Amino acid sequence: MAYNTGKTGSESTIDNAAGNVQIRQEYHNKKAIIETKDEMILGKLSGSTSQPNNMGKEVVKHRYIMLLSDENAGGAGLGLDSTGVSYANGNLYGSSRGMGVIAGKLPDLSEDSEEVNKVSFSRKEVRGSITNRGFYFEWTKDEVSFDTDPNWKMHVTEEAVRGANQINEDVLAIELINGAGINYFSGDATTIATVDATSTPTLRDLINLDTELDNNKCPKDTKIIAGSKLTDTKTVAAARYMFISPDMKLDFMSIEALDSTATNPKMAFVPVEQYSDAMGGAGKYVKSIHGEIGKVGPFRIVIHPKMVNYSSATGAATGAAWTSSAANDLFRNDGTKFNVYANLVVGSEAFTHIGFEYGAGTKGKFDITTKTPEELRSKANPYGKTGMTVIEFWNGVLIDRPDHIAVYNTASRY
Repeated sequence: MAYNTGKTGSESTIDNAAGNVQIRQEYHNKKAIIETKDEMILGKLSGSTSQPNNMGKEVVKHRYIMLLSDENAGGAGLGLDSTGVSYANGNLYGSSRGMGVIAGKLPDLSEDSEEVNKVSFSRKEVRGSITNRGFYFEWTKDEVSFDTDPNWKMHVTEEAVRGANQINEDVLAIELINGAGINYFSGDATTIATVDATSTPTLRDLINLDTELDNNKCPKDTKIIAGSKLTDTKTVAAARYMFISPDMKLDFMSIEALDSTATNPKMAFVPVEQYSDAMGGAGKYVKSIHGEIGKVGPFRIVIHPKMVNYSSATGAATGAAWTSSAANDLFRNDGTKFNVYANLVVGSEAFTHIGFEYGAGTKGKFDITTKTPEELRSKANPYGKTGMTVIEFWNGVLIDRPDHIAVYNTASRY
């Protein structure tokens, strides 16, 4: 009952591992056990656009700056105040919240006003490029015909697509972390290389980070792709999400409240089951998303099962120097340096995923091509025994609002 190779009667090498022989007398349940796939986490927050054929590999958008913003800085001599005196940038008082500054820059008019209160506007270009990626795997006619799982080829193709999706998710995480407009460090750290045993998350840090996002007018209503279509979205009201590595779960669950004391310890973490499906202030149910574990201060915390963290090209940690001690042994490290984790906050529609428009107006994430052994029959494959499946995709990230993306850099305890 075993598949053997020719007259030698040797065991099949289909499974490509010693001892993995074909099923004989045992009952074989044909329903394969497939590892639960990782959800598309960050991709659910994306807007989407497609790069048409024959238009290059770069997408350019214009972002128009508000009049009352320091970003609206077009250069000297572009503005005239209420007395007709020239001033820089043409944005009146810009982002200032100082009453004295505002009062002195208001665009008042007098009875004989002539050329006064001249303002200017500016815009910024944001660019994103797409990159072609792909991989392939070979398979044989015998693998399809004789393997004890009749759905073998379907399963490995499915796993290949999941792998391509994970590549997309990893690229997106790296682009968002590198493109974040706000970089916040916990403890005494001021750079990645100075993250140490003081660099644990605190409620005070989270409130300050949330305040900075408020000042940048980052929306608190988060739009999330709810289904397979990029247009199928839902809005979660009053929620800013922070995406963390599973390694950081204990750290966030252990954050203390502002009024916590040694004699009266209080935790700031609120588990998701205490507010999910509860009635909110508007009489609507509070929504949660996949992976959400709870709330700390102003942020809803989501576990990203494959969240990237900082490392060198060889995988070495990048934090401060680590040596064994009672305090340092509590923290994740590689034996020489502290591990550093990027806890990512992404405002709604802060970035756009760029795909490539395939063919005549059709759009797709992956282009999958299978060539059967017969199609590949050649001098190198004379008996038509080997086929292949190719997965190709284009992807890229266009960061629309870097000031709506924040990274909270911390160490992590065991």
